[in-house]
Amino acid sequence: MKDIAKIGEKREATKPIFDAKERAEIVAKFNLGNIVRSLGGDEVDVGYEAEIGREAIHRESEGRRNATEHGGFYIPDFILGGIRTMTGKTNVDGHITGNGTALVSSDLLLDEFVTPLEARLVLSKLGVRFLDGLVGDVFVPKASGVSAYWISTEDGSAQKLNPAFTHLPGTPHTCGAYVDITRKLCIQTSQRVQAFIGDLILRAVARALEVAAIAGSGTDGVPTGLVNTSGVTTVAGITPGSVTRDNILDFEAAIEDANADTDRLAWLMPSKVKAALKKIAEFSTQTADETTVVNVGTKHLYEDGKVDEYPAFVSNVTPAKKLILGDWSEMLLCRWGQGIEVIPDKYSLSASGGIRLIAFADADVIVKQPEAFAVGTVLA
Repeated sequence: MKDIAKIGEKREATKPIFDAKERAEIVAKFNLGNIVRSLGGDEVDVGYEAEIGREAIHRESEGRRNATEHGGFYIPDFILGGIRTMTGKTNVDGHITGNGTALVSSDLLLDEFVTPLEARLVLSKLGVRFLDGLVGDVFVPKASGVSAYWISTEDGSAQKLNPAFTHLPGTPHTCGAYVDITRKLCIQTSQRVQAFIGDLILRAVARALEVAAIAGSGTDGVPTGLVNTSGVTTVAGITPGSVTRDNILDFEAAIEDANADTDRLAWLMPSKVKAALKKIAEFSTQTADETTVVNVGTKHLYEDGKVDEYPAFVSNVTPAKKLILGDWSEMLLCRWGQGIEVIPDKYSLSASGGIRLIAFADADVIVKQPEAFAVGTVLA
């Protein structure tokens, strides 16, 4: 088991499984469209793509599960991202539904795709730290006290306070998501369509990971998400549907009372909570000399992307009715391997000739300091 003694950066440096020259060559040759057609049952030469997957697994870990044993492929992340770079497309989202003829065109422009409105992915903006490319279980050490010395008199002896150390474990949990590919999309060969499919897979898995990180139940193989982590403060005294500025200040007070760092706090909420906070006026503020409280009624709890003085982010991966404040650098999103397993489901869409791609990634969530977060229910 791996012991992570120091984690200082937002994203830890991970040694790539292929060097820069190899990655460039692989991205140029790798054909994601061929993989999709092969998974759909077509006789397509995917020897090169399969070999890259096997080599990636070999370089990551001898004991890693091989997706090809289940009729699928293992696709390194850099390939899915590299296709987007080559085509100049870096931010495609959504998934394909309905008639694939909308995509069959010699003048295909991905910028004009009508994509579904899915929850925004905000963990990286919040400051969550990512650990990629892990092999084996990990332990993050945590001290429950601080080593300190105090001298009571000029010639007195120093008294040592010995902190108690514990370890926060991280173990792989399999997160899965699926993407539906229509028959007519399957037969396309352009780089832009490959980019689109690659981004669908990345988006689907990324959203599954974020849902687990925020609200994972901790049961049935699901990681324990933030709101279900022991030690996270539940803010009391809120009347759901009638939140006040005093309630908002209670979130910050709860974190300060636990001696957590308040310099990097940020809010996370679903869209309905944001809408509610934008309608609630603060009603009072202090004059410049801070001696008189006057009613104003023009400033609201959510204003200009902030609640109180801290930045606020909106994502519908957040549990409904919940408001969260925290130092998100105290959360680690751990991921094993540097790729995504893709396995076909040929039967769910067989009547229409389409194919469902099931994508898997191994991940876990570690909340280093639960006391750095406060959660409250603000809507009825």
